[in-house]
Amino acid sequence: MNVLAPLLLLLAAALDVASNALLKRSDGFRRLRPGLLALALILLAFWLLGLSLRSVPLATAYATWGGLGLALTALLSRRLDGTRLNPVAWAGLGLIALSVLILHSAH
Repeated sequence: MNVLAPLLLLLAAALDVASNALLKRSDGFRRLRPGLLALALILLAFWLLGLSLRSVPLATAYATWGGLGLALTALLSRRLDGTRLNPVAWAGLGLIALSVLILHSAH
């Protein structure tokens, strides 16, 4: 596996999270600047995801990108908006992390 591919995948996930935060700040695209920046970041995230797919299997890459994006967005929402995660939500995030680890170990 290309040693750069996992880094591209992690960067793609980070850009996805940043895009989600900006999308929230765009207020349904009523504020154009954060909305357009969110679109630019998600396009860049997809490009990086595509580059990582040259070396990482699709299922593993998408599970990693999606799982990290979901978990980090939930944690960021907690930090920025004060969204409270109940024990069931925390368990769900743990199951997502576990499923990504299992998928990684299968390849």
